Amino acid sequence: MKEFLKSVAFKVIVVVALFLIGIMIYAASTGGVSTIPATITGAIVTPLQSLASTISNGFNDFIGIFTDSNALRAENEQLQAEINELRKNQVETDELRRLNELYREFLELKEQHPDYQFADGRVISMDPADKYGNFTIDAGSLKGIEANDPVITPEGLVGVVYEVGLNYAKVRTILDPATQVSAYVSRTRSGGVTGGTASLAQEGKLRLNLLARDSGAATGDYVVTSGRGGIYPEQLLIGTIEEIQPESDALTMYAVIKPFADLQNLSSVFVITGFDGQGEDAS
Repeated sequence: MKEFLKSVAFKVIVVVALFLIGIMIYAASTGGVSTIPATITGAIVTPLQSLASTISNGFNDFIGIFTDSNALRAENEQLQAEINELRKNQVETDELRRLNELYREFLELKEQHPDYQFADGRVISMDPADKYGNFTIDAGSLKGIEANDPVITPEGLVGVVYEVGLNYAKVRTILDPATQVSAYVSRTRSGGVTGGTASLAQEGKLRLNLLARDSGAATGDYVVTSGRGGIYPEQLLIGTIEEIQPESDALTMYAVIKPFADLQNLSSVFVITGFDGQGEDAS
């Protein structure tokens, strides 16, 4: 307040007020306002009218800013709502596309293996610190899944279920040393057992152990499940032999296998919950 009293604006107001008071006194002593010279009246009134007009226009502009701002805000909210709706529709479209692809793969697998019973599951978690790529899916005992059920994709064997809840199941991949599968080389029928190692798992590969030295297996041969043990159906695709090396005991060989299934980019899998010969030791 003190700063305003010292300001130029306040001084101008005081001068104008005093001048107006002087005019009123003059008019009273000379017989009325009509005696005030027009030039004096114009000189006083015109600036005041201009000031009032400027203030009015400024106020209207000020109000217009808020009006425009509110309109822009409403428009932005509408546009954001439309963007959110488009994103939602895109997610729904992606999900429908995924389900269509899943059902197509399911039907193809059923045609190839009519005795298989399946439960589909989506990968919901994968521990990045787990070097073997073990993961969890969003399907469990409510879908008929049990421990030791094989897990596959249309490309080949992925692993085996080792823990089950009502609506989830944990899967151990074929890269894990704890997952041992009786298998054979499809071309030569040479048998062995798969097993993983930490070093090979980093490359996304595993081994076929206990191959006879005269097995005749070679690079490029396919490795499939043998069905022994009753856990895995016979002839599930596992992978391709990339190299063959002698074991340290010099009595047997092992083959390095590149899996057919892309274990590093899994999104959906099938769990085989039943098949002809399940639980039986195939010869």
